[in-house]
Amino acid sequence: MVGKGSPRFNIGGSPKLRRFIPTTSATKKKTSPKCSGAKKSGSSPRVVKQRADWNPGLERSLVDILHEFKESGYRGDNGWNSEGWNRMVKEFHVRNKYVSFTKSQIQDKEGQLKRDYKMLKAAKQQSGSTWNEKRNMVEGPPALWENLMVTFPKIKKFNNNKATFPLFDALGELYDGHLAEGTWNCTSLEAPQEEEPNEQLQDVEDGPQGFDLNVVHDVDDEVDDALTERNED
Repeated sequence: MVGKGSPRFNIGGSPKLRRFIPTTSATKKKTSPKCSGAKKSGSSPRVVKQRADWNPGLERSLVDILHEFKESGYRGDNGWNSEGWNRMVKEFHVRNKYVSFTKSQIQDKEGQLKRDYKMLKAAKQQSGSTWNEKRNMVEGPPALWENLMVTFPKIKKFNNNKATFPLFDALGELYDGHLAEGTWNCTSLEAPQEEEPNEQLQDVEDGPQGFDLNVVHDVDDEVDDALTERNED
């Protein structure tokens, strides 16, 4: 028999068998850094983009600035270039110091105003539509609005009695380049054609061939002389 102190059964003292015996520290489960909820130190805070709250006054200010830079050399066929936008954004903040919009937010608003104008302009040209000069808005029966919303889904926001678009004329002058007494007239690109003289009127003025119009005046003079002599008798 082996004694109690035999080295063969001294498991705790054997270095080879000690690694197979679970210890108290090994049985504890390590917490995952993802589940611990602890935030990493030194991480940059998330920047929340400020929402651009526009009102009619700010929209009017933007359109006025767009008009001022319309012929400034910063505008091409595809709109204003980067330098032009930088100058306009700076001018916008000078005039409206209580807001701090980014360049992209101001560009997005310009694009929205342009789309709304073109949308209402196309709706105005539809058959059965009328234009309210006071509201600067299209009016028409429900069937007209249903057809318009199929082509322009975003026009639904204007389908109410309180909707207005006071910048319609200013945007038309900015994007179309022609404005006449509040109505838009499509300017023809064709050169004006000269009217051909009326052949019938020309024939009457020249008189029939072989007939002298002066003879008529001579006959009239003879008739007048005969009447004068008769009156004297």
